[in-house]
Amino acid sequence: MAIDDEILTHAASQSGLECCGLVIDTGIGRLYQPCQNIADRPELSFEISPDEWLKAELHGEICAVVHSHPEGPEYLSEADRVMQRRTACEWWLAGEQRVHRFRNVPPLLGREFLHGVTDCYTLFRDAYHLTGIELPEFAREDEWWLGEQELYLDNMVAGGFERADEDVQPGDIILICFGSARANHAAIYCGNQTILHHVPQRLSRRDTYGGFWRQYTHSIWRHKAWQPSAFMAICNDMAAALN
Repeated sequence: MAIDDEILTHAASQSGLECCGLVIDTGIGRLYQPCQNIADRPELSFEISPDEWLKAELHGEICAVVHSHPEGPEYLSEADRVMQRRTACEWWLAGEQRVHRFRNVPPLLGREFLHGVTDCYTLFRDAYHLTGIELPEFAREDEWWLGEQELYLDNMVAGGFERADEDVQPGDIILICFGSARANHAAIYCGNQTILHHVPQRLSRRDTYGGFWRQYTHSIWRHKAWQPSAFMAICNDMAAALN
């Protein structure tokens, strides 16, 4: 049985309780170790005993923590993100029909800027990953906007976005002309006239969407697969960064 099928079968067998388990890299392949949920309220959370962690480590390296949200959304909660950073590995979430894999991306708030590595595109790519939408990575040479490329505009379309300039909503991507005539900066609209973004020589942070940022807005974009409820995944990460 494929590992995803094992996980989904385990989740379905728990009768409304959160399942939990560990994925182990044995060196010759991966295996799934189902675990007992020892949380006080297993219908709302999960906990894996230290003994089961040690048992898993005897077989190889733990590469993913698995659990389910029987009555909840198919993205990580605030508590999940806090614990994911502590375990420093992927977290997989068993849904009704598929297993969602979440990389251990850095917190969206407070990132150091390094162009092409942790920059404004990385920020919104990682934010969308947490909502379950995968965006392509692409090379970004420093000062590409001084040439003839329209790197962001071209990749917005390739990434599944459409322009939505008239009614900005939480989760929309705002492209901004930052010291250039080209759209070379991206921000996530967070509602209440605020944005989440990352500019050179600053940590990633929330700012008021007004003044300079509004004046030099180029366009607003919405992903074709976007669901408004998915914005809570981004909020959960920002809340987890405070813990």
